[in-house]
Amino acid sequence: MKRDQEKLHKWYLENKRPLPWRANKNPYYIWISETMLQQTTTTAVIPFFKRFIKRFPTLKALASANTEDVIEAWAGLGYYSRARNLHKASKLLNDLKKFPSTYKELIKLPGFGAYTSRSVSSIAFEQPVGVIDGNVIRVLSRKHNLSLEWWKTKDRAELQALADKYVDGYKSSEINQALMELGATICTPTNPSCLLCPWLKSCKSKKAGTTEKLPLKKVKSKKQILLWKVYKSKNKNAKTLLIQNDYAPFLKKQWLFPGSIKLLNTRPKSYDLIHHITKYDIYVQIKSKTSKELETFSKKSEIIKIHRNEIQKVSPSSVIQKILEH
Repeated sequence: MKRDQEKLHKWYLENKRPLPWRANKNPYYIWISETMLQQTTTTAVIPFFKRFIKRFPTLKALASANTEDVIEAWAGLGYYSRARNLHKASKLLNDLKKFPSTYKELIKLPGFGAYTSRSVSSIAFEQPVGVIDGNVIRVLSRKHNLSLEWWKTKDRAELQALADKYVDGYKSSEINQALMELGATICTPTNPSCLLCPWLKSCKSKKAGTTEKLPLKKVKSKKQILLWKVYKSKNKNAKTLLIQNDYAPFLKKQWLFPGSIKLLNTRPKSYDLIHHITKYDIYVQIKSKTSKELETFSKKSEIIKIHRNEIQKVSPSSVIQKILEH
């Protein structure tokens, strides 16, 4: 393994991309970037990161901000629970004397799962722990020709133990980023650039001819079909009534139009638009209601009344924008 570590480390130092969060060891920058990078590509994240840091340049600035401002700055990245947890954690972190340096401390905070806590502690503070993300899973599965069901606890633990071994004796910040960089730029999901890989000669899947078959693919569950009836005011000049979502299985606790949800077996024959969120295919029917009819929702749920041009600040989800523009 020592030789493999040397080759990987050398390759990384010569080929690493000049990403904005790599400019220094600022744990705040690293935390923001690692949170954004979940479910999003590096190329897509860069402009969002720059705008976010410009708006909230320090931990204190983020902790002092309103939740609505944080959500607005996050708009376009999706998975808005990440932004809410980011804001919650910033308040807790700001109350501490210093930024926690170990993953065991960080994992106790909102939004800090196994990946984020390990990546921040290793990259910012050199804690000797490996990091497992999609890129690392792919690289290690191919390097060692491992047909693991990585989404299961036991097999993921095996990959984690392997990742931990790779940081032994080296700066964990550089080895962890090297593994992720290798997966992002060379050992890609399809058409990997094997001839450019520092591990070409020692890659077991390359020798076995199993590169394209690894890592194993998790079988995707069939998407649920939902009919979402959305109620909007007939009066176009009236403020829009939104309720804090307590009825839909998606965008939980976010500000949505009042409405109702029905689970279907097949797609409905009539609908105004379709939207996809994680495991749901959502067919939207837009219904007009009088102000008096809409007021009935205020007796059941938390509501706000807001001008149309301000909705983006409190509910930036793209499906809300689709409904507004319909």
